[in-house]
Amino acid sequence: VYKRQVQLQRRDPQAWTAVLALDEDLDDVAVTAVTVAPVHPERSERDYARRIARYLVSVANESDPVPFIGKKSGREEVLFYRDLAATIPSLAPRCWFTHLVKDDGWVILDDVPNHVGTGRWTAEDVDLVIQEMVTLHARFWDNADLSIHYPWLPHFIGRDQVTYSWPRLRQEQAVYFEEGPAALLSEHAIQHLGYLAPRFLEAANGLAVMRALDGWPGVIGESHLAAAADLLDDPLPMLEPLLRLPQTLLHGNTHKQHWHLTLFGEQRLIDWRKVSRGPAICDLISFQEQIDLMFNEGGGPPLLDEALPAATEETIIDSYMLAMKATLGSQFDARKMRQALPAARCLQILTTCFPYFASWFDKMPDRYTWQRVNRLPESEYQTRELLSMMRFKPVMRDMFRRFLQSCRML
Repeated sequence: VYKRQVQLQRRDPQAWTAVLALDEDLDDVAVTAVTVAPVHPERSERDYARRIARYLVSVANESDPVPFIGKKSGREEVLFYRDLAATIPSLAPRCWFTHLVKDDGWVILDDVPNHVGTGRWTAEDVDLVIQEMVTLHARFWDNADLSIHYPWLPHFIGRDQVTYSWPRLRQEQAVYFEEGPAALLSEHAIQHLGYLAPRFLEAANGLAVMRALDGWPGVIGESHLAAAADLLDDPLPMLEPLLRLPQTLLHGNTHKQHWHLTLFGEQRLIDWRKVSRGPAICDLISFQEQIDLMFNEGGGPPLLDEALPAATEETIIDSYMLAMKATLGSQFDARKMRQALPAARCLQILTTCFPYFASWFDKMPDRYTWQRVNRLPESEYQTRELLSMMRFKPVMRDMFRRFLQSCRML
């Protein structure tokens, strides 16, 4: 298999012919040439370009080359494409080849076009994506076979997984222990976190940075910081409501830029690096809390997707709940799911926003500069990073308002 991977990466037509011929409908295919190009040329010097590339495969008697994606990834995503992607063909890109050695692997996938960029989504597009999320969760709803047949699939949360030990965390994340953020976590918390333990340590680092800056005026105050510290010290009140829910297959990061919408009315979900099993509500809240955001390739705070039509928290959640009830009937307990909403929201914001604060604010020299910057009019912001950060402020204000309300409901 390794030899075949090398041949494919070297663009050997015979190797590509052999892979495509595994499809019985393509048993007479003949690849004549293969070229490779970056998926995003503007990122060619970044790690992204080394991890993922587009292969343009020319086939005999066809005028246009066929595009495929070659992607270097981790163990869980490779095994997902090997074992599970074919069970949800309307959602996951088709996988043609997988190779895994320990925790590193490589896959060849269909190149799914993204004709409807997130800046051009309509309310109907949001509804279609929610329906596809329902299809995914309902397909594996409360299915014990996930644990039996796919033992490699990690638990998002759960007590029956191998837990992190304090010494293991110290060894793998030594920098956080040396610089102090680990002091915000307790050994008690680590014992219950398992898969999420490293993410909580990163959140503790972000919390330490925000405390050093005295919060974010108008967004994050002492009450928000205290609530986050309490959850880092004792996460059980947040985890317990989620542990009581049925488990299903989770994508892990349903940010809208991971959805590709085509002109043929298809919705494909890409980037399964965080695939796991856990409560469906975690995918739902991941989508809802990030609906207004776009990735920032420069590493700063996310950008606002101002063109997106209004898709409120209530409409997204209500649409999902109604569709799940219609699909699963009595198997779906909407009341129990709604009761777990505060816990899912706290977990999402704690493990998604706080870990980024250390990098977002690394250019702030001290708390006094940061506090002064927040009092400046927009016309006086000296850098693009500061301007985008301040335009992001209203969304963050709403997000952390929901965070604090949810913490108080636990």
